[in-house]
Amino acid sequence: MIALIGLFPKNRTPFLLSLLAIFITLPVLVFGPIAGVLVDRWHKKNVMVICDALRMLCALAIPLVFALTHNIYPVFALVFAMFLLALFFNTARSAIIPNLVAKKRILAANSVINLIGRGATFLGMLLGGVIIDWRWWKAALGIDGWAAAFIIDALTFAISAVMLYVMKVDLAFRKVEETHLQARGLYLLIYNGLRKIIHDLLDAVKSIIKIRDLLFAICTIFLMIIAGSVIYVLVIPIVQQEMAWGTSGVGILASVGAIGLLVGAYLTGIAGHHYDLKMTMLVCFVVIGGVLIAFPFLNNFYVFCLLCLIGGIAISPVFIGQDTLIHRSADELIRGRIFSLREWILNGSFALVALIIGSVATFVSRRLLFVFFGAIVILGAAFGAIAINRGKSSAVPSNSH
Repeated sequence: MIALIGLFPKNRTPFLLSLLAIFITLPVLVFGPIAGVLVDRWHKKNVMVICDALRMLCALAIPLVFALTHNIYPVFALVFAMFLLALFFNTARSAIIPNLVAKKRILAANSVINLIGRGATFLGMLLGGVIIDWRWWKAALGIDGWAAAFIIDALTFAISAVMLYVMKVDLAFRKVEETHLQARGLYLLIYNGLRKIIHDLLDAVKSIIKIRDLLFAICTIFLMIIAGSVIYVLVIPIVQQEMAWGTSGVGILASVGAIGLLVGAYLTGIAGHHYDLKMTMLVCFVVIGGVLIAFPFLNNFYVFCLLCLIGGIAISPVFIGQDTLIHRSADELIRGRIFSLREWILNGSFALVALIIGSVATFVSRRLLFVFFGAIVILGAAFGAIAINRGKSSAVPSNSH
């Protein structure tokens, strides 16, 4: 999409990139909670197969639609559809994991999924530029590199749909009497199910409040949002402009951070089951807060790379821990709602916090902001550790004499 937008005049590129970001995030913000309610009602494997098949069609349609219209806005509509389908796919995928592995293997499974996911993203970003810039497409096939990339993308969705179709999984079905709760009930759900959706969402929220592990997993999202917003709003312009390392410098640091994510996912899968999962996540937040505080006081590129590596390693156990706590604690019939609520909170809060930090950064020292928000992350982790220890103490009965 970035290559396609690059075909337009330079004065339109920033605006079109902003629109692209909106169409990518809008499906989660608008339909995030509803997606979880629907996925919990449907057969999760079928949801994944259908979503990948439809995303294949969308990927094939993008170069065709642009060739016919030479207009970017119909393409944005297809992008919106693809990410709406991705919302349903990711919700079903997250919810189905405990049906594929034994409970004691959930942490290892989430570690493998994160390891493969981060690795595939890094590899895809690396190969994407090579594929798009390869002149052979135009010389031999008469198509642009970005169009060829979409065709390859469609092929990967097709392969995924076939592999998911042959996958064997046992899923529980909700036993209900109301016809509007059955899989065929999307039309009926739209007609008279809004109240039921709200009721189901409230049930998920009540479960989060009642079950400590779920509440802990959701609360840690806000520490992630603070750290992520600081990185997005403050780190990128400092590296790109103030340090004069340019966009290539940002890319190198991002690649080092991605390597850290891979290492963190691998280490969590190997050794994570030996330690208390929640305390491990809190220790990682202390490390992340320390990285944020140290960042503005350094000016050596290699030290920056080391910090990015450490930060990436620390972030992986947090992602994996959140998934594992939800998998272990959430009932199968509400699991989809929990994951979709998490994504909704993550995306919506990130946009809000990033806007706040960006506004404050116009009149407050960036170095002070790094220290302030890094300290908030560390204090939040410390408060979580105290709460966990108090919970353990209250759960241990005192000896009677």
